[in-house]
Amino acid sequence: MKYILATTTLVLAIVGFSTFSYAQTPKTPVVAPAPTLFDANASAPLSVRKQLVDTNLRDLLVRLDTILTRVEVASARLQNNGINTTPADSALITAKTALVTAKTQLDIFSATVVDEKPATVITLRSHAKSAEDNLKLARTSIIESLATLKITLQTQ
Repeated sequence: MKYILATTTLVLAIVGFSTFSYAQTPKTPVVAPAPTLFDANASAPLSVRKQLVDTNLRDLLVRLDTILTRVEVASARLQNNGINTTPADSALITAKTALVTAKTQLDIFSATVVDEKPATVITLRSHAKSAEDNLKLARTSIIESLATLKITLQTQ
């Protein structure tokens, strides 16, 4: 009899507590889409947003340039050891060209005088987008060159 009473009490306690805890659980919030570089601080003045975009893109440019230098050094070492790295070198040249173009676009972006005119915003966006596209191309080319070097090493 005690067993049935204890089991019933336990079941009622579990069911009762789970009902109360369910009622208190918060609903999961709806996740908004990630903001783009320009929309990250839409309430901030244009000059602050321009500085943020410039800083982020220049940081990415420096990182990719460092990676490119390391891959070029590795490619040169492999070439000195008699391994053919010509396919990877063409991808590295594409990456280097894209980084130089991105740096030029960022310099033009930085030199643009900020005012609240729509033409200025369009100009800033086009230069930032061009720099961003060139940085993406450089990243893709670096990855392609690394994949090519890996395949070259595996075949030998």
